[in-house]
Amino acid sequence: MFRRLRLWDYPGPAIARPRPPLPMIMYDKGLAGLPDDVIHEIFGLLDTSALKSCSLTGKAISLTAKPFVHRTLFITPRPRVTKHKGPNSPGRQTEFKGLAILDERKFLQHTRHLSIFLPANPLFAHDLQPHTRHLRTLTNVRSFKTRWLDTPSFIARMETFFGGFLDSLQSLELEFPRGDHKQILYFVCRFPNLRDLRIKGLQDYTHSIRSGGPHPDIETSPLLNGTLDLELNTGSDRGAQLVLNNLVMLPSGLKFRTIRLLGCTGNNPQLLVDACAPTLEYMDFTGHWFGRSSLRRREC
Repeated sequence: MFRRLRLWDYPGPAIARPRPPLPMIMYDKGLAGLPDDVIHEIFGLLDTSALKSCSLTGKAISLTAKPFVHRTLFITPRPRVTKHKGPNSPGRQTEFKGLAILDERKFLQHTRHLSIFLPANPLFAHDLQPHTRHLRTLTNVRSFKTRWLDTPSFIARMETFFGGFLDSLQSLELEFPRGDHKQILYFVCRFPNLRDLRIKGLQDYTHSIRSGGPHPDIETSPLLNGTLDLELNTGSDRGAQLVLNNLVMLPSGLKFRTIRLLGCTGNNPQLLVDACAPTLEYMDFTGHWFGRSSLRRREC
């Protein structure tokens, strides 16, 4: 009697069982027959690579996918082996020449999210001056992000440079904007439907005062009923304190639902919370003392 039995078998290549055919849903009227909200929901679930693949299947689908493929425009200089200028020196940028090609192909009208990041030089008004004709076709921008924006050079000509999306902009993010607190807040308040605001860092207060520029009065303020995200300097920076003080005193008041503050100490955060008390739902404060950070969260 066998106490242990081993059997070896050398089968041929494995052959997968045929799968049953998947049910197909046919729509007689094609893509044009679907409601617009259904089409928007379907294409909104796809990533960029899937949208590009869909745009190659047919003309009708290509026209539908085009607004989703070109909804984000990121302008940044190409890496060059040149000596960069300092962050406070003006320089004429050539990275905006591609706007003419995008405008010619009617891509700019689909832009929803615009980002301009120049790593070595500030963004001055004369950098955008040769391209104002193309900037006017940006009529559907919802969010705008930029770094080292020289606000004094844009204040007097907001309609010229940002007139295409003054009314449509809902989210604004400024990293290290140039100018004093009044100039920065005036630039923010020129977008009447602005909901979300993020300011990361400020220029040195004494430098902002020396830079001069126009100081018009703020007569109206945006909606400001979304998220406020401020990453300012420590409480010893007078410029950060003035930004908070003037933000609380805006004519139409504040209605933020979410507030995130980094590096803001003293009584200014309390004034901000009191101003948004009727609508505030969540706040996150982080302060720096002796190189350590303390985090306090509270659900309203």
